[in-house]
Amino acid sequence: MNKEQPESQSKYWMWGGRFALLAALALFGLRAALMDTGLGNVLEILIGIAIGAVVIAAGLFITRLCGEVFRNIPGFALTLFGAALLAVTFLDSFSPAVVMRTIMDPDAWEWPIDPGGPLGLAAAITFVLAISLGASAVMLIRRGGVGQTTLRARNAMLLFTGLLIVAAGINLATLLDDGEDPFPNDYRTMDGAVPAQIAAPDPSRPGAFDVVALRYGAGENRRRPEFVSDRDLEARTVDASPLLPEWKGVKQRMRERYWGFGLDEAPLNGLVWAPEGDGPFPLALIVHGNHGMEEYSDPGYAYLGELLASRGIIAVSVDENFINGTWSGDFQGKEMPARAWLLLEHLRLWREWNTTVNHRFERQVDLDNIALIGHSRGGEAVAMAYAYNELPNFPDDATVLFDYGFSISALVAVAQIDKRYHRRVKLEDVNFLTLQGSYDSDESAFHGLRQWNRIKLSNDAYRFKTGLYIHGANHGQFNSIWGREDAGPPGAWQLNLAPIISGEDQRQIAKVYIAGFLAATLQDDARYLPLFRDTRKGADWLPNHAYVQQFTDSSFIPIADFDEDLDVSTATNPGASIYTSGFSLWREEPLKHRDELQQGTNAVVLGWSAGEEPVFTVDIPAEFWAELTDQDYVLSLSVSASTEKLPASDDDNSDGDDSSDPVGAPRFTIDTYAESGLLGRINSADHAHLAPPLKVRYLKSESLNKERYKADWEPVLQTFEVPLATLAKDDIASIRQLRIRFDGSEPGVVILDDIGIRLDR
Repeated sequence: MNKEQPESQSKYWMWGGRFALLAALALFGLRAALMDTGLGNVLEILIGIAIGAVVIAAGLFITRLCGEVFRNIPGFALTLFGAALLAVTFLDSFSPAVVMRTIMDPDAWEWPIDPGGPLGLAAAITFVLAISLGASAVMLIRRGGVGQTTLRARNAMLLFTGLLIVAAGINLATLLDDGEDPFPNDYRTMDGAVPAQIAAPDPSRPGAFDVVALRYGAGENRRRPEFVSDRDLEARTVDASPLLPEWKGVKQRMRERYWGFGLDEAPLNGLVWAPEGDGPFPLALIVHGNHGMEEYSDPGYAYLGELLASRGIIAVSVDENFINGTWSGDFQGKEMPARAWLLLEHLRLWREWNTTVNHRFERQVDLDNIALIGHSRGGEAVAMAYAYNELPNFPDDATVLFDYGFSISALVAVAQIDKRYHRRVKLEDVNFLTLQGSYDSDESAFHGLRQWNRIKLSNDAYRFKTGLYIHGANHGQFNSIWGREDAGPPGAWQLNLAPIISGEDQRQIAKVYIAGFLAATLQDDARYLPLFRDTRKGADWLPNHAYVQQFTDSSFIPIADFDEDLDVSTATNPGASIYTSGFSLWREEPLKHRDELQQGTNAVVLGWSAGEEPVFTVDIPAEFWAELTDQDYVLSLSVSASTEKLPASDDDNSDGDDSSDPVGAPRFTIDTYAESGLLGRINSADHAHLAPPLKVRYLKSESLNKERYKADWEPVLQTFEVPLATLAKDDIASIRQLRIRFDGSEPGVVILDDIGIRLDR
């Protein structure tokens, strides 16, 4: 205490410092209680206060040193103020986001506080702390508490208090601000000419079946009574520990304390929506990703489960929350084998029920038609489960035996992760749908396309793979619980939420595509196939947003997929050849995502300057057509415009075209030639609604966004197709040359891939 100040004045400093200290300790205690470790609120608060006390004690030494600089301020008060500020700064800067993300169950709180309030608990307490410090300072000044200080010291104190209040205000303003769409005119929706709609019922509408909701579970569970005392069907527990040896240490102890069971007694829990009526019915398992384990993810797919059941498919949302991330950490992808294996164990359970006399589901399950649907890490898990399904042993530990052999017909990967498991899974002969949002800041690259490119389809039976890139969709809103923010505070405060579409729209898109896909694959309803080749065919069912679709099937025959060699003049078909004219840029390269990971396919990149006549030509030998049937075929290719700059010419001192300008959709014509001359010509705009590069900005800060996400777009190729009969006057065997002529009125760069033909279905 400064001895030059009267005791009556210095006490105001002491009380102000004590208030700040208590506020900081309360913040630590409350933040610890929000972790919901299972230890109980009282013990959690005491632990949090103890941690806060240690942090404050560590700050005492620093603040005492700072006190030597500010001699005219009482040392004890400065210590308390500074230690409290350092403690709050430490908590805000170094606490993991998962701690804030675990504000999961307000109903279980014993406090008259809503931790999920609109301003956020941490920001509110920070604001109160700042106001209290400011009020203490003002009171001290008004009562002469700083009367003996120098003018410089008094001004420094006022500046410090003002900055703290401003910082708290900015913090609150950031929470309330959703950001903005920096590229509002860079894309088009489905406005314009729309082709004839699909002659089939809207797949997002309830079907003809009444739906019964059931729950099955096994063992004990402290947190989920619906799977214990309220369960309708008895399942069993399984020993998943060989699939996740990392279940140990503090992660094991804290999880087992929270859930009341260990991984050696992992329960098979599921929420079921089943159609009422005579079966058997196809079966679809839905599995969540790595959301915080305290906010249970499985109920978030009820909208999808109820829909599928009404349309004649048994739907199950599988509970794997106990291996999700939490305040004590997640398994960094080491749990991926367990996620996949648990799905197969659920299928084993359903197979047993299907053959158990007098069971509720005896002979009710069509085990020849099974689908697996996965979100986020669940998307990678369904691909792994499909691969494990045919294996005799667990590939990471061959002492673990597999014996499954289910007839899995279809996989759906929603916002798929494709890099957590250390193996890249290659699949064959399975129908595949992948959905991805452009504003997915958690999985900012369309990694479902990596899995897409690792799926091979033979022509022994008809199968297809399809994808949909949804502009404005995020990671979480495919689950009705996860929400618009793909991160927890404080990281969530940086997210640019304004361009994100509504959760209702996002789930409507999921319903249309997933229900339509399962109708086509599990229920053999080919009427929905056109939806996956052209989103405009479902315009009456879909919200009016920008989409980019991908499609290919087992009948596809490549002419040029650019994967065969390093020679840009050769094509995939041995007798075909390639040449160009009018391009200043021509190369073949592996296509990459925004994060620089390879998509798993090569493509050709073509660029031209304004005023050129750019033409990409493929010569096709007569032998290519020799073994084709008389059925109808379409010409198919994948295309995207690019924001890449053209190389600067010798007489041009600029760095090339300004990629900050909006880049339009690719425009081209396709000509076919026979030996006698031109056969046919079409304009791309008459057969497709091609999207421009869909730019995004995930964070409100442009500089931080560039630093974290590198690029504001990534190549997502769109499938374009046109009936060959339109190009060849019903004489496709006479085609000897294909010319793709781009609009050269303005400079441009495009990416091309997978030029070929397939049967028109």
